[in-house]
Amino acid sequence: MSRDQHDVIIIGGGPAGSTAASLLARMGHDVILFEKEKFPREHVGESLLPFCHALFADLGVLPELERRFVRKPGVRFIDRHGQTATTWCFGHVIEEDAYLSFQVIRSEFDELLLNRSRQLGAEVREQTKVKEVDVTTAPNRVRVVTVDTADHERAHHARFLIDASGRDAVLGTKNGWRKPRAELDRTAIWSHWGGVTMQAGLEEGLSLICYVGEEKKGWIWVFPLGANRITAGFVAQNAYLKDARKRWEAQGSTDWKQDLLMDELRQSDVVRAMLQGAKQALPVQVNGNYSYEVTRHYGSNYAMIGDARGFIDPIFSSGVFLSMKTAFLVAPAVHRQLTEPINGDNEELAEAYRRVTGAYGFVHRMIRLFYDPHAVTWAEAGASSMAHKQHESALAAGHYMLSGDFFEHHERYNRMFGLLEDPKKFRNYQRIVVAQPKLIDSSCHVPWDVAFGGMADMDAQREKAPASA
Repeated sequence: MSRDQHDVIIIGGGPAGSTAASLLARMGHDVILFEKEKFPREHVGESLLPFCHALFADLGVLPELERRFVRKPGVRFIDRHGQTATTWCFGHVIEEDAYLSFQVIRSEFDELLLNRSRQLGAEVREQTKVKEVDVTTAPNRVRVVTVDTADHERAHHARFLIDASGRDAVLGTKNGWRKPRAELDRTAIWSHWGGVTMQAGLEEGLSLICYVGEEKKGWIWVFPLGANRITAGFVAQNAYLKDARKRWEAQGSTDWKQDLLMDELRQSDVVRAMLQGAKQALPVQVNGNYSYEVTRHYGSNYAMIGDARGFIDPIFSSGVFLSMKTAFLVAPAVHRQLTEPINGDNEELAEAYRRVTGAYGFVHRMIRLFYDPHAVTWAEAGASSMAHKQHESALAAGHYMLSGDFFEHHERYNRMFGLLEDPKKFRNYQRIVVAQPKLIDSSCHVPWDVAFGGMADMDAQREKAPASA
């Protein structure tokens, strides 16, 4: 084939696009991937789920992840005052090594996955923006026009297009298929800090999620990224942020985002203590208006994966897993379409998207429950006398959900949510299911050297390189 004729064109080099490129190139297809930015680049979404483990192993990147990044044994939810908390440990329901997930620096993580797609045979062109895309010419043909940093345009053709363009949602935006989720109209503001003394569970690799006031309809996150480095930020509805901006600027603020971020983080006693004496290692980052849904997720010559298919909310750290798992489901169906005569619909692709839609729908329900002021919170759920280390316990389903088990079993967990959404029913469930309650364990009992390993050396190497903006 000439250089502008390919089997598959992929738009976007994030986890979804790079995973699809790796899988399809490994299957023997001519794959070209266009990424508008130059990697490494910063991105929100550093905390990963245990169910990513098998995907990393399949791609052959697991050893490098284990070498570079903090291991994550679970997540701790705390209330806005820091008085009520539940620690959800993945090891309570996952016995193999996969219970230890990862806290990653996304600039490094995404570059690692993109380089892996190169190693497996995909052609990757960074700093190349997709200007035009046409999937209407023929059922098995697509046309893409790209422009590089020198403003040179070039047309490319392929038999199939995978849109993994993230929140640009190239196909969905072009065709008017992208619709905002009004109930999740929120923005995230965040940064990284070094010189942090780990505490409140971070010292064993836990993610920390803090509920904030109802008027904000949001939350604070703190994740460990190194021996003394964290990512921290907050999410709030846009109406609150709009008012906050006016308030800060009226007070003479010259950088309202920076001032607002620090003010919000310091309202948590736990977070304020960790940031005492710490040094900010990254300019303030903002991700706004990120919750949306895109319709018509696939067709005879295209498929949308990752955030190009839709994005909900990062509260449960599900984004990377949803993206990569969708790529793992869609790639074999695309392979079949490229190698076998298919009369009518591609049933394998249709089945893949049935599972994907079910998973996304379930995560959306989890998020609605998180923001419901009348439901039992994830901080309160285990903050009473109950055992939850066994599969039979009242909260085993919660551990599986937070681990990422929602592609195969979302229907079962949807039934569980009928209990979680009704506080009275949930308390009855606690009383009936747990025969011999004992105090919840607030620790996942992961030693420092297991969670952080060689992070001191990695941190030293990172300190030598300037932080990217």
